[in-house]
Amino acid sequence: MRRFMIVSHRWLSLVLGIVLLALTTSGAILIYRPELQRAMNHTAYAASGGPATTTLLQARATVLRAHPTYDAETVIEENGVYRVTDFTTSWTVDPATGKILGEVHKEPGWLGFLDNFHECGLSCEDYPGYVAFLAADIPHTGWLGYEGSNISGGGLLLGVFGLLLLYLCLTGIWLWFPRPSAWRSSMDVRWRRGRFARDTDLHKVAGMIAIPLLLVWAVTAAGFELGFMEKAWYAVTPGTEQHLPDAVSAEAPKGTPDVSPAVAVSAAQALHPRMHMVAVDVPSTDDATASYIVYFQNGYDPYEHTEYPGDLGVSVDRHTGKAHDFYGAVDQPVAQDIWGSWSYPVHSGYIVNGWWGLIWFVFALSPLLLAVTGVSTWLVRHSSRKRRRAAVRAGGVAPAVPAELAEELGEDPEKDPELAR
Repeated sequence: MRRFMIVSHRWLSLVLGIVLLALTTSGAILIYRPELQRAMNHTAYAASGGPATTTLLQARATVLRAHPTYDAETVIEENGVYRVTDFTTSWTVDPATGKILGEVHKEPGWLGFLDNFHECGLSCEDYPGYVAFLAADIPHTGWLGYEGSNISGGGLLLGVFGLLLLYLCLTGIWLWFPRPSAWRSSMDVRWRRGRFARDTDLHKVAGMIAIPLLLVWAVTAAGFELGFMEKAWYAVTPGTEQHLPDAVSAEAPKGTPDVSPAVAVSAAQALHPRMHMVAVDVPSTDDATASYIVYFQNGYDPYEHTEYPGDLGVSVDRHTGKAHDFYGAVDQPVAQDIWGSWSYPVHSGYIVNGWWGLIWFVFALSPLLLAVTGVSTWLVRHSSRKRRRAAVRAGGVAPAVPAELAEELGEDPEKDPELAR
């Protein structure tokens, strides 16, 4: 079993590691996606900083007066401004003065490509780098997707590489786990014992330090795409998943008027009068079943530092004004709260501000160090085997392996049985 884990860990890393490395490195950059967007549109986020004297709906009305043809679908309280958006372009309003600050332009192509690659597996059609065949549905019997839905080729790719990272983490822990007498030395780096000893130790130590976040990234990355991961989560955690009604409006006769945004917001606030409202979605005119969506912050909001804050969602029927929770219910089980509300912010590093995000950034780059040290130690072993075989074919005496490699093989011959012999 140990030999199997060594070989599979090594060769899966060597053969598939380049894609996994690209995914983790792109994720490291995307940790600062909100900050990059604000920096590239700094004028639009230059709020005065005074106390708010205007509301979300008043900010939306201000933008509509200035741009009557603009489709102001959503208004969001984001990083000290109110952002009115149609999800292509946005306008920001200063909460203190009620004045429009500027336009937030669409993200640059390179950032959109990283987003498409890391979050969609290049299957998002409206993003740079779109690959049509990766957007095609993969036929399956219902166990891959969520609630029997299909899964795209890009989604399956991301899910598989999430499982690959999980396997590499678990086998890495198994192979590293030291004898009780070797706990201290297992976290030391032999800097002056040669390249093989140094890189072997760096690989082990860096891997074990990064393993908590690597495991979180592996489980959540697979879970975002593969429905059976969610089922497994609820199977091993306490509590029963709570299913809330969908965010839809009831069918109504054609021509039935909508309640006003103000009425919809009041209905949502009546459900949660002590919570802070951070976003309002206005239903589309071409979808009779669309509803008003109002988001609140329920205690600490894991989405607070993102472009879309709010961890409790309320749906308001566009025709009747009746409101109900559809996301992040107050009394839902902790296991559901972790999986549904916290998994993405923790995965992306958005759960904290940019300064604390440096921890996520550094750990997201750890696979680069693991790749370099892993390849380096493999090359030492490969070179030693190559020289040995050449000497044997020539009828000579097999040369000795490097001392630090011989020491490691003496402790664990399964790492290379040929050289150990």
